[in-house]
Amino acid sequence: MHREIYFLKINTIIKTNIMIKNISQYAVVLLFFTATAIHAQTPLSIAKPEKPVTSYNVTAATGSVTLIAGETITFGPGTFIQAGSTFTARISSLAQDIAIPVVPSIAKNDNYIYSRIFQTPMTTVNGIKNNRDVQESILYFDGLGRPVQKIAIRQGGDVSDIITHIEYDEFGRQVKDYLPFSVANTDNNYSKMDAQDALDNTISFYDKEYYDKTINPFSEKKLESSPLNRIIEQAAPGNDWAMSNPKKNTIKLEYQTNTFGDAVKLYKAITSWQTSKGLYDISFSDDGSYDEHELYKNVSYDENSGVNPSESSGSVIEFKNKEGQIVLKRTYNAGLKHDTYYVYDIYGNLTYVLPPKADITINDEVLNGLCYQYKYDNKKRLVKKKLPGKEWEFIVYDKLNRPVATGPAFSPFQSDAAIGWLITKYDVFGRPVYTGWYNQSVNSLTRNTMQTAQNTAKVLFETKQTSGTIDGIAAYYTNDIEPKIFKLLTVNYYDDYTFPAVQALPATIIGQKVLTNTKSLATGSWTRALTTASNTAGETSTIFYDTKGRVISNYVKNYLTGISHTDSEIDFTGKTLSSVTEHQKVSGGTKITVKEKFTYTAQNRLLTHTHQIGAETEQLLADNTYDALGQLVGKNVGNSTGSPLQKIGYNYNIRGWLTQINKTDNLQQGSDPKDLFAFKINYTKTEGNSAVTKALFNGNIAETFWATNSDGSVLRGYGYQYDQLNRLKNATYQTPKLAVNKNYFGENMDYDKNGNITKLQRKFMAGTLTNPYADDMDDLGYSYAKNSNQLIKVTDATNNPQGFKSANKTGDDYAYDDKGNLTKDQNKKIIEIVYNHLNLTKKITFGDGNTIEYIYDATGQKLEKNVTENKVLTNTKYVSGFQYKNDVLQFFPTVEGYVRNTSTNPATYVFGYVFNYSDHLGNVRLSYAQNAKKTGLEILEENNYYPFGFKHAGYNTDNLQLGYKYKYNGKEFQDELDLNMYDFGARLYDQALGIWRTLDPLAEKSRRFSPYTYALNNPVYFIDPDGMLAQPSPLEAAVMSKHVYGGNKVKLVGGWKVSNASEGISMSNFNTGFKSALYERTTKGKTEYTYATAGTEDGKDWKTNGKQLFGLSEQYKQSMEVAGDLKMALPKGAELTFTGHSLGGGLAEANALTTGDKAVTFNAAGVSVFTVDTNQKSNTDAYLMTSDPLNAIQGSTGLPTAGGEKYFLSPGSINGYKDGHSIDSVIESLKTNTFGQFVKNTMDSFFKPNSDK
Repeated sequence: MHREIYFLKINTIIKTNIMIKNISQYAVVLLFFTATAIHAQTPLSIAKPEKPVTSYNVTAATGSVTLIAGETITFGPGTFIQAGSTFTARISSLAQDIAIPVVPSIAKNDNYIYSRIFQTPMTTVNGIKNNRDVQESILYFDGLGRPVQKIAIRQGGDVSDIITHIEYDEFGRQVKDYLPFSVANTDNNYSKMDAQDALDNTISFYDKEYYDKTINPFSEKKLESSPLNRIIEQAAPGNDWAMSNPKKNTIKLEYQTNTFGDAVKLYKAITSWQTSKGLYDISFSDDGSYDEHELYKNVSYDENSGVNPSESSGSVIEFKNKEGQIVLKRTYNAGLKHDTYYVYDIYGNLTYVLPPKADITINDEVLNGLCYQYKYDNKKRLVKKKLPGKEWEFIVYDKLNRPVATGPAFSPFQSDAAIGWLITKYDVFGRPVYTGWYNQSVNSLTRNTMQTAQNTAKVLFETKQTSGTIDGIAAYYTNDIEPKIFKLLTVNYYDDYTFPAVQALPATIIGQKVLTNTKSLATGSWTRALTTASNTAGETSTIFYDTKGRVISNYVKNYLTGISHTDSEIDFTGKTLSSVTEHQKVSGGTKITVKEKFTYTAQNRLLTHTHQIGAETEQLLADNTYDALGQLVGKNVGNSTGSPLQKIGYNYNIRGWLTQINKTDNLQQGSDPKDLFAFKINYTKTEGNSAVTKALFNGNIAETFWATNSDGSVLRGYGYQYDQLNRLKNATYQTPKLAVNKNYFGENMDYDKNGNITKLQRKFMAGTLTNPYADDMDDLGYSYAKNSNQLIKVTDATNNPQGFKSANKTGDDYAYDDKGNLTKDQNKKIIEIVYNHLNLTKKITFGDGNTIEYIYDATGQKLEKNVTENKVLTNTKYVSGFQYKNDVLQFFPTVEGYVRNTSTNPATYVFGYVFNYSDHLGNVRLSYAQNAKKTGLEILEENNYYPFGFKHAGYNTDNLQLGYKYKYNGKEFQDELDLNMYDFGARLYDQALGIWRTLDPLAEKSRRFSPYTYALNNPVYFIDPDGMLAQPSPLEAAVMSKHVYGGNKVKLVGGWKVSNASEGISMSNFNTGFKSALYERTTKGKTEYTYATAGTEDGKDWKTNGKQLFGLSEQYKQSMEVAGDLKMALPKGAELTFTGHSLGGGLAEANALTTGDKAVTFNAAGVSVFTVDTNQKSNTDAYLMTSDPLNAIQGSTGLPTAGGEKYFLSPGSINGYKDGHSIDSVIESLKTNTFGQFVKNTMDSFFKPNSDK
């Protein structure tokens, strides 16, 4: 087994990774060096040795951290370093392991909660030795039960304490939220710091250049002078945003009612029941305008609004009716209104959404081309919907209100143009067991026929068997529910390892005993490879668990007959210590084995990550450094810890926004290896010479700069200009340090009201390298179909072939199918594009007969790409991350780049590591590797981009010999046959035009924008990871739902952390029992937020459950107010999701209903119609344990039940059956129930009519 030994030398730790047999404990060795270089004789003093020992020979090459044991070093019975074996050492300047007392020293006259989270297994606290054994925290309270100080003990990057000061004004309101500071704990005293000392320490801690000499290390809010305590102004931490700053770079809020001058239109939805269709038909009615003071009007201004904000300049205005439903969201650009209307039927169901472009007389053509339409049945279930430019879609439910069929959906199979339904069947526990495609016509009448059959069905679930076929495929399930004849797509297995092609159950995996009793756990799956309808090849996965029910291995038998699997060694807390990946493309083929090792700081932050292929030399992927508050500030990459290829530094501003990757002004930092790439982001200042760029304070990026070692460290960059809707208007190329600055790579855009690009101009560097000049590359005009978002024509006034290629001079350039997918592109000579059931491209046919064909599995994972050019086939296979071209391995990814194979012989491999520098968006900017002689570094490729992704030309380096095409946003560029689009997974993106070519699968999350808009027209700030929007995973949300109960009692996952961006909003109330917290994570420069509300803990919360039935609950009122405050206080465009468990889940759903945002709830309490209008469609994913008594009680007594789309979870262990309501049972179940991803991938977009960002 792989473990860590710590050699202590005065203030130095050598962290040593060694192979130890039968280890039962960590050993400590005191090592005293007699020379700087580690070689020659080294005396050792060993604690508790098997026999007295005074010295050993330990040798290593000078300057290396690889050590060789000259003799066997024994630490105890069965624990030793074998003679002649090598082991690696990490030298740190800080001692991470600190001895701590079993009984903490805390002053007894303070109110506090002291928490310990054990990191190593032990039966008694007497086993605690140091801070690696336990994480400690204290929350102190005043005499009124209010939190006044938080201490995260030794959680700083330098093992210091992290302390947060909390204070209240004379009315008991928390108007300032202080940032945490760190302080050394030298005496193991955990007592509360004096309040004034804590305040003084906070101020002095941030009064440093490192923190921009910040005078206000706190967010601050100004409240109106009324008992409502509503926020009227919000200031963020940092000098630029301070409340005292005369420039007033703050968020301002106003609360009004509508006036005649607002001219809010009164639209209505008229419903009529249609028995033959089983739904309410709808018609649109324009009833003039609302009278004065009929609507609530809330106005918010962002940090760019300045001293005297105006509604017509940079505001967001929201109008709500007396039921709390949003009827209008209004923004302005250049004084022009951009209105999004929401129209409800008499039952409160959202029925129409009218985006800004629908600002003309509303008729059927406008409704069908630009608007969102929804129809419901008599159970208020969404059964029919229409997105702009897309045909009507249908949903069928079973008796338990679970979606069982959706359509229309194209055939999944190649060379099949049929249209049918996607179906899902469930087992007795409500778990999806298999899915399929049903070849049947799709319309209102067939939907009603299928719904009627479900309403009268006697059998509601399928049953597991030990044999049996479906669609000619061994599935081991019954097929009793209609329809019975369909094409099987996926199968999920639970509870045991009895299913076809299952991997044999091993006894152990990396020394960990494998669980054999897997009742209620997901154990495997089968996923079809979508070639022809008669081909039944697929991929079978088998999941193995340790005895705690944690996944430690996933075996995949691929459709090519090969096997890939990743085994993980995890510790007591679930951290991965090591992993082994074995890959084999075909049965009997060459195996590739990859070993990865991970070490962590005492605070569980990733310290080192190494990578090894077979028996080759281990390669360093990451060696991380953190600052006093635990923020990543350094990462060494490549080669080894003692001699990395690159040392990467990170800098941030006071708000945690990334400002630098390395130093653009000097690529050579001391004696470190010279930086190959540096990147800088300016927000609140400008350094270039663009006339249109100005300092920004709302999170938009004002400037970016970069420098590389490939072109003499020339500083290049962009200055950005935005319109009042935060859409990128102009990007001016800058070289501020050159004598002559020309806009060589400028890009500017115009938009219509929906964000469709109407004009795009792009410059390029013409001439020669010695005599360059800026010239026009593109001057594009975009034309759209009438009352539509669909682009039909692009003209180019320049006709420059280096940019967009306008090859069609007559007629329309583009055509679309009924699902909004592009089917023809005359400029690229594409005569046909066909799609599968997920609207993924199956085949592209060009006018010259050349083709590109994509093969996927049933969940949408790309398996192959076949390019036929002049009758010559080039095949690319994507096999568990390993990419092959014509069956020769090209490369496979690592977290810092990729491993390339330079051998052309399919039977042999010659591997080399390539490392990538990426910017804040994940754009791969520079790739490098050691040169052939390993005497230095070689830059393989440099890529720099226009904001919308088109690549700069004229100065980039490109020495690549292999087809590594992952570039913009880290996505694969499809350049074959001049297709020139990026594959984002869910959609293809055209970087020359800056738009998607198919409809957004999650278009309803951003209805104010065209469903073809890329990154909300702000590609400098936003990313689109897969062509859809991001949100926390169910497991991540559940962990936050637990964390909010008790602070640091649980470790957050998925990169989430407690946010300091709550902007002074009071998140708890002792008198009512209300408790909540805001969380955030930043991925590649974009920050998203989750607001979690705590569930039932005491009598106060049970009263809340009862009172809210009648709309009387203070907790619900407080929660919805906080949600509204957060919505306005967070940066414009920020992703906000609500989550909670039990009562907290009810609060989260109420929050989502109030703001229109997303919620993810767990065993949630039902929300009463008297609390918030629950008649509107909830944008909530509700996860419910089948063993939860609360759901049973609510359902059987007529009490409100959890709202939203329900996903049922089976218990993950016997405890889950005993205590099905607890959040622990939910988390346990989510970790083991890996089913349903296909259902969500294919069906989620059918059920989200109430979300708008």
